[in-house]
Amino acid sequence: MATSAAQPTSSPTESPSATSSKKANEPLPDASAILKEASAATADVDSVHLSLSVTGSIDNMAITALDADVTRQPADAAKGYAKIAYRGAPAYVQFVVFGGELFVSQSPGRWVDYGPAANFYDAATILSPDTGLADMLTDFVDPEVEGRETIDEVHTVRVTGEVSADAAKKIVPQLHANKRTSCTVWIQETGDHHLVRLELASGADNAVQMTFSNWNAPVSVGKPRV
Repeated sequence: MATSAAQPTSSPTESPSATSSKKANEPLPDASAILKEASAATADVDSVHLSLSVTGSIDNMAITALDADVTRQPADAAKGYAKIAYRGAPAYVQFVVFGGELFVSQSPGRWVDYGPAANFYDAATILSPDTGLADMLTDFVDPEVEGRETIDEVHTVRVTGEVSADAAKKIVPQLHANKRTSCTVWIQETGDHHLVRLELASGADNAVQMTFSNWNAPVSVGKPRV
């Protein structure tokens, strides 16, 4: 049994060099408007490539980095590679999230069922329209557009602000947020207004950063044999 995502519907960039030169001297877009556009675009995304990294130390966040393909069609699932803290040392593993369970392999063909992915980090849920990234983008308080940046050849605007503790915990439960959380997002300025990068801060030195690409590229995830 496998899950698959829809075929690509658009390119993440539209003429990068031309866009860069034209946009440099133009006024920055309205923060609330572009967040709304990004939320609508993200709600329509069926699959995405995710690169996640953790800065500092976040309690109960065993996964400190991962590189994964995520899909929500026909059900939430993810596959890729992760760096996890294991007995005080880093371990590099292949993983699959399927049916809410986390499967891990450290050697070819040998998989172990680690139980609920939520006990570690459930990357498969980020595309959920109700609790995922699209929902979080509607939760910003006092957002401001601070500037433009190019990330992996995608021209973005950087929006800063805060999101509620509830919204932050839906994306990264391990943050254990109990108040508004500092959040920065980088949104594709033209075209589909995809969410390109997200950073949630936990204190002065701890943060989770996610970078997104390959929106709606084909993804197939099967349940490993254990």
